[in-house]
Amino acid sequence: MPRRIGGLWPQILSFANLLLAARKARRGKRDRAAVQAFEFNLEGELLRLQDELNSGAYRPGAFRSHWITHPKARLISAAPYRDRVVHHALMNVLEPILDRRFHPHSFACRKGKGTHAAADHLQQQMRRFGYAVQCDIRKFFPSIDHEILKLDFRRVVKDQRALALMGLIVDSSNEQEQVQEWFAGDDLLTPALRRRGLPIGNLTSQWFANWYLNGLDYFATGTLGVGGYVRYCDDFILLDDSREKLRDAGNGAIAFLAARRLRLHEDRMNVQPCRCALTFVGFRQWASHRLLRKTNVCGFRRRLRWMRRTYGAGEMDWPEVKLRLNGWLGHAKQADTKHLLRRLSQEWVFGRGVAQGIPCVGSESRLAPVRFAQTSRTGLTANRNLTFPTGVIPALPA
Repeated sequence: MPRRIGGLWPQILSFANLLLAARKARRGKRDRAAVQAFEFNLEGELLRLQDELNSGAYRPGAFRSHWITHPKARLISAAPYRDRVVHHALMNVLEPILDRRFHPHSFACRKGKGTHAAADHLQQQMRRFGYAVQCDIRKFFPSIDHEILKLDFRRVVKDQRALALMGLIVDSSNEQEQVQEWFAGDDLLTPALRRRGLPIGNLTSQWFANWYLNGLDYFATGTLGVGGYVRYCDDFILLDDSREKLRDAGNGAIAFLAARRLRLHEDRMNVQPCRCALTFVGFRQWASHRLLRKTNVCGFRRRLRWMRRTYGAGEMDWPEVKLRLNGWLGHAKQADTKHLLRRLSQEWVFGRGVAQGIPCVGSESRLAPVRFAQTSRTGLTANRNLTFPTGVIPALPA
């Protein structure tokens, strides 16, 4: 067992670390009032934060929360900006310590990992093994038990002041979606007495939740002895050449997670051949190829229509449009989407002061043009028609 780490508090509290944390926290948010107010007196705010942390007077503020319904209903919570600076300061120090202890087949929240690496790893495993069982934890973030999580902290960190800050962040979590689950040894009131849940949206929540399942990774590949394994946050897949072994491994995972007060969606745990498709990290995956999920494509087309309207009204500039399009294209190119992108390309029409009446279904032509309407300095609108040969993915103009 790796020894526990001490001496973290001076690193967390250093002004250089707080300054780096502030720079990370403001990325992509410079236009927000809270960020601008903090940046206006950056040195003073950081020194005040440093003094509060050092004296023990620091207390997290109230969250701003809202519900989203896509792809499923979830409560999203945003911490005050100065709290986010503290979260980054803590994770600047904790991240390399936790990352060294993560299982190599855990892909969430880690540098050099991510959804695309997880999809690649799964596809490699599907080529090696005959069967797979996919497991999904029921209401994972609202179910994370605070006492079990703090015990996990104490197994890796021995610096008491760092542990106190980590515990304070966990204890300050806002009220989450109610989850009523009873486990072995519980009485009637146990679920009401135990604090549970981490706010979705916090940097620390992502890392703490990933750490909460780290023991499962080693249990699956060690004690259960399955041939293949991959996990992204609370979604994990077990692979092997034996159906019976996978059924036993699934039951073992249920028992292990119950000890951590978590439940699997047992009705979804079906052993299936690897020649069938698995839905994982946004892709429909086969051993030979993978496609984007239909919901992902539909969501992109909705955003595309919104961007065309916004750009046409002058509320969005072309660099922002290009950034958004390239972000989705970067994800789409990780799948076999050559024909899909050709069909979608005829919807990529942007212009100001011109009609936006392009239909939102595009299979009429085998080779559809990509048109960008741009307004010249004289106020006249010029259309540029670009045609791409078969097999070439269109690139956006500068």
